[in-house]
Amino acid sequence: MEGAARKRRKHRWIFERVLFVCVCATVIAWQCYSRPVYPFLQTVAVEGNQKIVTEEILRMAGFHSQQGMVWFWDAKDFFTVLRDDLRVEAVTTEYEWPASLTIRVRERRSLAYVAGRYGFLDVDATGTVTTISHNLKNMEAPLITGFKAGRVFPGSRITDPAVRGALEFLVALNSETRDKLSEVHLSPNSGVTVYTVNNVKIYLGSLDHTREKARLTQDILQEISAKAIPVESVDLAHGKPVLRFRL
Repeated sequence: MEGAARKRRKHRWIFERVLFVCVCATVIAWQCYSRPVYPFLQTVAVEGNQKIVTEEILRMAGFHSQQGMVWFWDAKDFFTVLRDDLRVEAVTTEYEWPASLTIRVRERRSLAYVAGRYGFLDVDATGTVTTISHNLKNMEAPLITGFKAGRVFPGSRITDPAVRGALEFLVALNSETRDKLSEVHLSPNSGVTVYTVNNVKIYLGSLDHTREKARLTQDILQEISAKAIPVESVDLAHGKPVLRFRL
């Protein structure tokens, strides 16, 4: 009897330990599934970043360098910080066995630049300032001129009606057409004039019928490029497009 009782206690002890291990494994698996948790990392790579330096992204993630052992890295806080960054549009991570992590960052592309008191403002579609640069080395968006912002900082929103109208026009264009523009000039008298990288002037006038003017701009610039037409200026201010050719 005593031997049988001892055997039952042993089986019960084994069962309790196995159950405990199973519960712990289930909890860990659920944590890893419900949130990005990595138990061991040795190499971290960052891809897709151009404006944000790699060292800054690693610092946000809690890494001192791209090489070095890290035990149990929880990416939830990192995702929160980076997704709240106005410069970032999206971020993902990919784990590769046995201990490599790749952080892929898709940066928010500039819609336009606006001159400000402390430099050039990088502005998105909502008029929100994402970054401020002292100079424009590599312009990836047109510069809005004829307006200068005052004391604004990243996160501030430009509410000037003329600037908002120019942004609406740029949003209505496809990316291929936006890449052909170098400047959007705002004038209180003559309205809006757009300049292309090939020195073609496009007079928009007042920014009413924004989508229609954006559509005409796309079609005309596409035809000019495809047929190599020597156009000097395009007038869209009075409805029907009027083209002036180079002599």
